[in-house]
Amino acid sequence: MNPNFEIKDKTLIYNVLDKAEYGTLALCVENKPYAVPLNFVRIENDIYFHGALKNKKMKILEQNPLVSFSVVENYALIDSDFSSTDGLACPATQFFKSVSIEGVVEVLESREVKSKVFEALMQKLQPKGGYKPFSDSEYDAAIKATAVVKMEVEKLTCKFKFGQNLNEKRFEMIVLHLLERGTQIDRKTVRLMKAQRGVKF
Repeated sequence: MNPNFEIKDKTLIYNVLDKAEYGTLALCVENKPYAVPLNFVRIENDIYFHGALKNKKMKILEQNPLVSFSVVENYALIDSDFSSTDGLACPATQFFKSVSIEGVVEVLESREVKSKVFEALMQKLQPKGGYKPFSDSEYDAAIKATAVVKMEVEKLTCKFKFGQNLNEKRFEMIVLHLLERGTQIDRKTVRLMKAQRGVKF
């Protein structure tokens, strides 16, 4: 990874994970890769997700608990002519935040622990509330029929790409083009571009 893009601040990394509604889980069995998008929640240093007890994902995890997980937060698309006048397509890119995780999974059995994970998921995805607490016996059958998986994080890397590697001329060209295009995500991208360079604005 380009060291200009690498992020090591856990607060920034966890902010990306906590804002993301879903990530992509990558698994492998018998040299056959399989990737699946899923909702998740971070609790302390680990990742949790759920699913049907006997779906393809769970069958693979029974055979190989080693997984990787990735989350991407997209920002502005950078057109090729935003930072170059040579007419080539090569400068076209996208700015983003991404987190990549490697780890090992464990299927949880305790109703109490599973309930805590479901509560954390709901607080993340439906913070307004409006549902019965998971201690309610009405959830017993559903909780028993649902697999809840903990991914213990063994390696975590994070990348923010906002033009940190560009010279001042190309950087300012992109800023001007984004402000001219003027969408909400363009303006947000400009703020992050400047923040990554420590520019006060």
